[in-house]
Amino acid sequence: MGAEQGASMKKDVIITIASRQDFEGCEPDRIDLITAGRLYRRNGKYFVSYEESELTGMEGTRTTLKLEERQVTMTRTGTHPAQMLFAEHKKHVGLYQTEIGSMTVSTHTSHLVNTINENGGSLAIDYTVEIDSNLAGTHRFEMAVTPSAGGH
Repeated sequence: MGAEQGASMKKDVIITIASRQDFEGCEPDRIDLITAGRLYRRNGKYFVSYEESELTGMEGTRTTLKLEERQVTMTRTGTHPAQMLFAEHKKHVGLYQTEIGSMTVSTHTSHLVNTINENGGSLAIDYTVEIDSNLAGTHRFEMAVTPSAGGH
């Protein structure tokens, strides 16, 4: 075989996302999404990317997750640009541009499990979000990545 370790790899995948957020005094907000996406490897790291839809309220946005052993970087480009970093037991502060100005968004990750490799896998992140230092809620993000049929 002798495939190069540094060789890039790209696969069409089916991505299943179950996202749940709980805000004080509100009904839990759930988004369950199944979408086509891509799984690829670049410089030894795995990436998953997919297009957001009307269902998530972010039509015209592409989300890319960079998966490293202990951390995940989520980058959104398009109509809702953003970047968030999730690393277990770490807090990350980011600045978001919105129509009404910029705001500081902090994410504190309590739990992160990532088993994604070239055959797919799953990712689970538990985190809290603070917007301008007010606790905005707890979130659980789960994603399963399965190679598309015929993608061999």
